[in-house]
Amino acid sequence: MNEITINFKFGIDLEIARIKRTLNDKKWLDQNSYRFNLPAAIKNFENITEELIRQSIEVEYNKKDYETAKRAILKSWFGNCQNIKKINGKIEGSHKLNELDIILTKYGTQGSYQMPNKMIVNVFNIPPEFLIKTVIHESFHLMLEPLIKKYEVEHWVKERIIDLMMDWEYKSRFKMQVVPTWALAIDKDFKLHYPNMIPIMESARKIYSR
Repeated sequence: MNEITINFKFGIDLEIARIKRTLNDKKWLDQNSYRFNLPAAIKNFENITEELIRQSIEVEYNKKDYETAKRAILKSWFGNCQNIKKINGKIEGSHKLNELDIILTKYGTQGSYQMPNKMIVNVFNIPPEFLIKTVIHESFHLMLEPLIKKYEVEHWVKERIIDLMMDWEYKSRFKMQVVPTWALAIDKDFKLHYPNMIPIMESARKIYSR
């Protein structure tokens, strides 16, 4: 079975992009009770220039922090890669992962993803050995995104499905995130059908907040 290769990227310009995206998404993040991190110098959210963002990052930037996170993820990846590849292979209709670009950041939410193969992993205030959880979580998102889009699955139901996958495949090793109670309606069908995602997705697209 071939490996999934991973490439790491980090730097001040990438942090600028991350902060700008977080500020653009702030209303949605607040509405959905997401916690996110910004540089200490950014205290009010009006009239923020790119130069202010750059200066605020430069005050806090320490390349060693990113290098430490990179080494920790690589160490954990060797023990998880084949399992992720196996999970990917058994889910019909999933996006197949062969290479991942991992952008390390100290800002925004804990993690995010962009198709086809990019994830952003927040290393701020997280023990390096725990960062593999975010990598696995975002990997599962990338796998399932074509099905999520096809069946128009609501955000919190999508997050619940990812957490259920992690809980199933990793035998409750990772703590599950808190989601709205109505999103838990997918649990029964997940347990009945996994790893056959089609009936799970068919049920998931019917679940929305009332």
